[in-house]
Amino acid sequence: MIQAGIRRAALAGWRYNCGRSGFFRPEIQTPRHDKDAMMMERDERFVACFRGTWWQRLMFACAGVFCLALGCDTAIIRSALNPAFVDVIGPGIAGQPTGPTSPGHVVVAFRNDTVFDEQLLAFLVQDGLDPTLLDDAELRPRVAVRVRITFPDNETLDVEFVDGSSTIVSAEVDISQFPDLVRNQQDNLVVQCDVVRVELVELPRVFVPSVFETLTVDPGDENSAPFTRLVNRVQPQFEQLERDDVDQNGNTLLQRNLDIRDVPGPAIGPNCGSVVTIVLSGTMRLPFEVNAQNQLVPGVFDFDIEGRATSPGRYQLNVGIR
Repeated sequence: MIQAGIRRAALAGWRYNCGRSGFFRPEIQTPRHDKDAMMMERDERFVACFRGTWWQRLMFACAGVFCLALGCDTAIIRSALNPAFVDVIGPGIAGQPTGPTSPGHVVVAFRNDTVFDEQLLAFLVQDGLDPTLLDDAELRPRVAVRVRITFPDNETLDVEFVDGSSTIVSAEVDISQFPDLVRNQQDNLVVQCDVVRVELVELPRVFVPSVFETLTVDPGDENSAPFTRLVNRVQPQFEQLERDDVDQNGNTLLQRNLDIRDVPGPAIGPNCGSVVTIVLSGTMRLPFEVNAQNQLVPGVFDFDIEGRATSPGRYQLNVGIR
C-alpha cells in the first residue's frame, strides 16, 4: 500500500512537475532551430518530471498507511487525491476503464513539436492577422490526434488529443465557426493498469489556417492570350496527413506528408508506471502560386499533383514507451 501510495503520488504530481520543468512550456526550452539539443533536453525532463517531489511522496505514503488502518476504498484515494485524473480526464471520457482494483497507472501523452513555415506566417500577417500573436512562446500549428487504448478485457477507450495555437487563422474568417479550433486543449491522459496496447486510430490532423486556392490555366482563344483562372477556394480546415505513395518494393512514387517508415505501429504492453509518448514533429508548409489577381497566395494549379500532395507540410511521427 505504501509503495502504491508513493507511485500514485509521483503520478498525481506529474502535470505540476512537468509544467515546472518546462516539458509543456516551450518558452523555456532550447530554441527550435537546435533540434537535436531540444529533443535531448526535453526527453530528459519528460522522464524526470514523473518522479514527484519529496513532499508529495511523503504525503501519499502517510495516506497509504492511514487508509490501510481504516480500510479505505482505493477508488476513493485514486479519484480524490490524484489530480492527474481530475485534470486530464475530459467530459465523456471514462476515468476508471478497468475497475477500481487496478494496480498503478499508465500515462499516455501527446507532444506537438511542429512549427509554422515563415512564408505562411508572413502571408497571414499581410492578410490581416495581428502580428503580436506571433510573439506567443507556445506558437505552433493546431494538431488533433485520435488514440485508442485497449485493456485486457478487450474494452477500448478512444480519446482525441488537441494541441497547438488556436488564434493563428486567416483574418477573413470567423474563428467561432471552428469549434475544434477553440475548444480546450488536452495533451495527456492517465489510465489504470493493465494496458494491452496504445495505437493511433487514424493519422494526425493538422489545421490549415489560410484559404487555399486551386487554379487553372485557361488557354484563351484567337482573341485572347492564356490566363489564370480560379477553380475553387477551400476555407481553413483540419486536414488529415497522408502517407507517401509507394510501389510494391517500397520505392516512393508520390511524396505526401509522412514517409511510410515514419508511421509507427502500436505501443504493446506498457508496464504500470510507464509513459506512452506520441510525438509529431515537422513543418506546416503550403505551396504558393500567383492567382488571377496577380497575388501570391497559398494554392496550386490543378495540374500540380506533387504540390498538392505535399500540403500541408512534411512530418515525422513517433510512438514510444518510457
